[in-house]
Amino acid sequence: MDDQFPHVFSPLRIGGFDVRNRLVALPAGTSLVEHGIPTHGDVEHFERLAAGGVGLVVAGAMVVHPTSALRSGKLVEAYLDAVVPAMAAKADVVHRHGARLVGQLCHLGREFIGGESDHAPVAPSAIKTVRDAYPPHVLTHREIDDIVEGWRVSTTHLVEAGLDGVEIHAAHGYLPAQFMSPLTNRRTDSFGGSFENRMRFLHLVIEAMREVAPAGFALGVRLSGEEEVPGGMGIEDCVRIAEDLAALGTVDYFSITHGTRGKYVKDSTGPDAVAVPSASRVRAATGLPTIVGQRIRDVGTAEHVIKAGHADLVGMARALIADPDLPTKSQSGRLDEIRGCLGINQDCRAFDPHLHCAVNAEVGRGRLPGAGVQVDRPKEIYVIGGGPGGLEAARVAAERGHRVTLFERETVLGGAVRVAAASPHRATLIDIVDYLDRETRRLKVDVNLGATISVEDLEEIAGIADHVVIATGSSAGVLPHALASRGAVSVDDVLTGPVGQREPGHAVVYDEGDGFWPAYSAAEALAQRGWQVSFATGLTALAPRVPAESVGPLLQRLGDAGVALHVAHRLLVPDDAAGAVVLQPLFGGADVPVAADLLVWHQPRTVDDVLVRAIAPGATTTAIGDCVTPRRISHAIAEGYRLGATV
Repeated sequence: MDDQFPHVFSPLRIGGFDVRNRLVALPAGTSLVEHGIPTHGDVEHFERLAAGGVGLVVAGAMVVHPTSALRSGKLVEAYLDAVVPAMAAKADVVHRHGARLVGQLCHLGREFIGGESDHAPVAPSAIKTVRDAYPPHVLTHREIDDIVEGWRVSTTHLVEAGLDGVEIHAAHGYLPAQFMSPLTNRRTDSFGGSFENRMRFLHLVIEAMREVAPAGFALGVRLSGEEEVPGGMGIEDCVRIAEDLAALGTVDYFSITHGTRGKYVKDSTGPDAVAVPSASRVRAATGLPTIVGQRIRDVGTAEHVIKAGHADLVGMARALIADPDLPTKSQSGRLDEIRGCLGINQDCRAFDPHLHCAVNAEVGRGRLPGAGVQVDRPKEIYVIGGGPGGLEAARVAAERGHRVTLFERETVLGGAVRVAAASPHRATLIDIVDYLDRETRRLKVDVNLGATISVEDLEEIAGIADHVVIATGSSAGVLPHALASRGAVSVDDVLTGPVGQREPGHAVVYDEGDGFWPAYSAAEALAQRGWQVSFATGLTALAPRVPAESVGPLLQRLGDAGVALHVAHRLLVPDDAAGAVVLQPLFGGADVPVAADLLVWHQPRTVDDVLVRAIAPGATTTAIGDCVTPRRISHAIAEGYRLGATV
């Protein structure tokens, strides 16, 4: 099957080593770190990536100096002597599976990626970020020398650990980029002003690292082709920087990305492969091997990028978290078996307390002993409900050799995910349903659509099955009478019903207190259809439960569409149909009358738990997912996985 992707699955030489193919696991930290040292769980994660078939693994960013360490100790601190054995273990397992390992070294400068530090933020100039509370301390020459020494010491440790190379994180607005950009560097000494002066810090870092790196030890540099902030560096700056570094003769490759902190992890609302044109420019200008990543989710895209000469290697981060076996499955032609990344940043970016994945329950939890292991005595497993939880339970149980029968009352699979996938820019959510549908078919699960199971049916099934899984999900909550009498509707009615197709007028969308996607998606959908929309919430912040990298783009789209946003308001709807509907400030101020042609009220979904309440004492029956209480995709998947692996 190599013929399908001949460019991707061809070797390449970087620095002093060869990689078996052109796929790269991009740096993505796990936070499975204690006191700055990787744990066994972190090593296992990187072993899983290597075993899945990538050619090159770039370890998540490791800080080079105490001034860039977090109080939590959740970032690897490469300057510590104790990091060497842990990184050696990581190199050993990656090499054992035929991949190469490069360590990425970083200093965050004025950024602290959402964590507290016991040190002041530092930067070339005292310019505060919009994300952090404090302006940075201006680095002195002595402090700059000390940080450069941190890069030297950290590189020495990676060499001692047996890694194949090192990558300087000079992208995403971190310290090297803060020196290079006129936006963040206002110095008037030898480290500021001219282009040559602004490059001085990175030159010193590279020189220090090369002094301790043996021959053949690769050195790469990651750059942002577009910083995507007003006044920030763009592709012309990136190309000029890359040409300058290539002229040193000591850099072996470039890795090209877009964005700065809060903007570089692109969610499903943006286009795929956004950094490819920038990587193409850098590769053409320098002639050095170039990696490109950022929302590239499949090997077909990677093949096109390499074949067209835009890059030499293609990196993935979240796609390989969702399915580490993506390379092997692609190379062997098993494309339908790949579990795709949804691009929702929901669990992989929460770090609660470390890396997880909405669709891959093993990430951050490890593989349960029973998963994938054939059972000696197959059981009859009946699953009631074809949402993500029920489908995952069916998949994992069937993979172990159990005989699985699934019933879904609707004529399509997916449950509440199908509603969410109807939201603007959120269509990729249905990918997990499509994957699980394909897998249940491959594993010969008996899927019955349009099959409603009653309490009486459950009693009959319980007498046949060895284990019954109830995964009946949830429904939109029933609206109070005062709302229903005024024609108010739910988010579901807007996204999947005919409501939004009416002649546009003024719509008020009220989020009772969720703070997640549904109400915001309804507001955006109505605005796209020409409605004038007012959005209100009783919460004191906008979209507080939407992943951090998605909030900015979401609010920008709502603002561009003219949606009026009201926080800390309650929507009062009197029982008297003639009474005025008003928005009432929670903390004082005048009521705002609402003259709405459409009221959309979002409240928590309601459990479909009729069968759950009918479970007989002692029955071998388990309820999972939203029928227990409505939550997220990740909860349903994790519970389905756990049930399927242990039943």
